[in-house]
Amino acid sequence: MSEGREMPNLNDYLAGAILANGFVWVWSLALGHFSGLFERIPPIILANASYVIYLSGGIVSSYLVCKRASSGHIFVGLKLAALTWAFSIVLMLSIATEPSIGLAIVFLVIFAASGVAGAYLALRSRLRPRRAQAEASEGV
Repeated sequence: MSEGREMPNLNDYLAGAILANGFVWVWSLALGHFSGLFERIPPIILANASYVIYLSGGIVSSYLVCKRASSGHIFVGLKLAALTWAFSIVLMLSIATEPSIGLAIVFLVIFAASGVAGAYLALRSRLRPRRAQAEASEGV
């Protein structure tokens, strides 16, 4: 990738939002299909596992989208978080029998945090090779 002003396009953002919501959707399906297995697990553990899975999906998608950016990684991560959250609201309204404002707020917080975390990881991985090159050139 060149050092120009490359930024993710709309397709990148949509793919990232779908990927992050895919984690949520698959986990929701697993909870429904394996309810007999999951009923033995305390609800607090399932709730915490849900948060970890939602956060993981957001971080992975944010990292992948932010890897395409040459600058403004945090802004890209937050833009993706907003689109992911909007997509999750649309899914919740179309699928859930009783949409929850509490869940919408949880999604907003989790996707915002994961957008920033993924952007940080992408920026860190982008800067690591430069640091290694600088150390190598100092040694020569």
